[in-house]
Amino acid sequence: MVGISVDGAMGHGRALMRGVMRFANARRRWLLHEELRAVFPEGVPWPKCDGAIHAGGNQALTAEIYERSRHVVACSGNADASKTPVVCADDYAVGAMAAEHLLDCNLEHFGFYGRMYEPVSAGRHAGFAEVLKQRDLTCSVSPVQWPEVYEWIKKTHWPALQKWLRDLPKPVGIFAWDDMAAHDLAAACFQANIGVPDRVAILGVNNDDLLCDSAWPPLSSVEVDFVRVGFLAGQMLEKLITGEKIPKSARMVRVPPKGVVRRQSTDVLAVTDPFLADAIRYIRNHACDPCTVRDVLRHVPVGRRWLERHMLETLGRTPHDEIIRVRVTTAQQLLQHPEESIPHVADICGFSAVPNMTRTFQQVLGTTPGAFRRKHLWELRTS
Repeated sequence: MVGISVDGAMGHGRALMRGVMRFANARRRWLLHEELRAVFPEGVPWPKCDGAIHAGGNQALTAEIYERSRHVVACSGNADASKTPVVCADDYAVGAMAAEHLLDCNLEHFGFYGRMYEPVSAGRHAGFAEVLKQRDLTCSVSPVQWPEVYEWIKKTHWPALQKWLRDLPKPVGIFAWDDMAAHDLAAACFQANIGVPDRVAILGVNNDDLLCDSAWPPLSSVEVDFVRVGFLAGQMLEKLITGEKIPKSARMVRVPPKGVVRRQSTDVLAVTDPFLADAIRYIRNHACDPCTVRDVLRHVPVGRRWLERHMLETLGRTPHDEIIRVRVTTAQQLLQHPEESIPHVADICGFSAVPNMTRTFQQVLGTTPGAFRRKHLWELRTS
């Protein structure tokens, strides 16, 4: 028997479960015990298992799982790989991607809201701060850490959190270590009448659609590939159950994030000139329609040379380069989903045909869309 423990109330828990099931269903030889509740009921024992995949739960449940399972694969960056194999998100890469996204908003001031005493949160902050440091920028860490459940429900941390938010130089981009913290941050801003995203841009992690869409404004979020985390955890557990030795170097597998899902909470562009800001926003909203530089110039009353010069000075890219960048980035995200055909991806990303998308991929990335997809799927199976 194989046990699986995830928090089924959260989007990342359900995605991880889907990944485990993809692996298990392909093998058709696992008898499964699923525990999808975050709080394990007292008096209900965890069954004896040949192996378990553990991705959440209270301390009592964790202790039961480790005591009654021959092998355990943990799916949290907070786990100790010296005690059990771990498959988790690459938290440093998550933070780095968050920084790149907020830098892309042309912001100059940044903050972080999380739990610095937890490895997952600390890793995300480290990646975030390092990318900023490379640009000679700094990050203000909230003196109020993301609270435990009781304090979060009572909102006793809000006065100090809102003081920090008011004191930050504006406009500021704040990276919250997960979507729940980002949701809390957005609510605190709303209650304090601090404008989001024009004064404070907020970015979370996990892309939990319910949390992101129920916040006001809806939250942008770094999407972690939890389906892949679950699949690789199943693969790792299978090796342990069959007696395969896992070398020390392979006991920690970190899965890179898929990309940033942009919503209103980071729909801001900190550019002084309103015409330039309008042009860049138009490109990012319409590049895949498709649009051309002429379309941008019809929308913004400036000359082509003026626009090219100011975009190069601000972003280091021409208007045409920015259009291509948005199309390619969107296509990369879609190609990671096998159900999306390459012709369909080419069509919805603004390429007139597959050969045009292929030519652009080769120029920008040095590979083809098909090769990019095959590489992603190969890494999914073999990592």
